[in-house]
Parts: sequence; C-alpha cells; structure tokens
Amino acid sequence: MKKIAFIILCFCLTSCFTNWGEERSVDPIFSRYEPVTLERNVFENAIEIQDKTAVTESSKIYIISDYIFVNDKRTGFHIFDNTNPESPIKKKFLKIPGATDIAIRNNILYINQATDLVVLTLNFTDFSMIINKRIKNVFPELRSPDGEFFSEDNKVVVNWLKK
Repeated sequence: MKKIAFIILCFCLTSCFTNWGEERSVDPIFSRYEPVTLERNVFENAIEIQDKTAVTESSKIYIISDYIFVNDKRTGFHIFDNTNPESPIKKKFLKIPGATDIAIRNNILYINQATDLVVLTLNFTDFSMIINKRIKNVFPELRSPDGEFFSEDNKVVVNWLKK
C-alpha cells in the first residue's frame, strides 16, 4: 500500500514540473458582465439636463439647501425640490453617464463621471448649467463586479451589465 501511495505522489509531483522553464498558458477568466462603453468624445459631451424620469437604481443622496440629489447609479442625478420636506417634488434629471458621486458648494457641482472629475455650475432657478472644467483620468477605470476590466483606446466604461 505504501508503494502505491509513493508512486501516486511521485506521479503527481512530476506532472507539476513537466513544463518547467516554459511559459504556462492559463485559461482566461471570462467576465459574466458586458461593459457599457462610450467613445471619449461622446462621453465628454453626454452631460445634459433632462425632464424628470423614474429612478432605476438609486444610490447616494446629497442634500444642499432646498434640493436633494439622488444618484441613479452610473446614469446621473435626480434633482428634487425639498422646500416642503413632507412632499419633495421631482424637478429634473442631470444625465451624466458613469456618475457615482457628487459634492456641491456655491452652486458648483463636483461630479465623479467614470474616470473623470467634472466641475459644473448649476443655476437652480432655470436648471441651466455650464461645464467649467473636466479633469481626465482622475479615477481608476471601472471594473466589472467580478473584477474584470475593459480597455480600448478612445473608449470609457460607464457601466457593466450582466450578460
């Protein structure tokens, strides 16, 4: 019995070293998610104020004065008038693909848009906006929930969808 165990152990160990010195090929791990990408120029020009829409996947909430900003994960921000906290009124949707976070000071919005930091001024009276600045590649590329990443020249990943 000891001889059989010894032979099996030797066989197992030698199979580990058959490709010693050669490159090993590893089967690639395929993501269960599909990247949602935008061409860089489309990505940079995709920010706009739209009419109110339904919340799909709410995320972070930011409150400033009488307004509430609710992030719709990686699509933008729903803007609510909270003058009457018992009955907030949905006003507009700030479409900004890839957006996950926001900070606001003196009507200046600082938004994480996928890999970029976007600074824009919002007029709360008529909901007009001016994009003041974009700092590219401040944040790391968005990886899929299972850890994969997508990289292609001139494209930005704004979301991952399950296949």
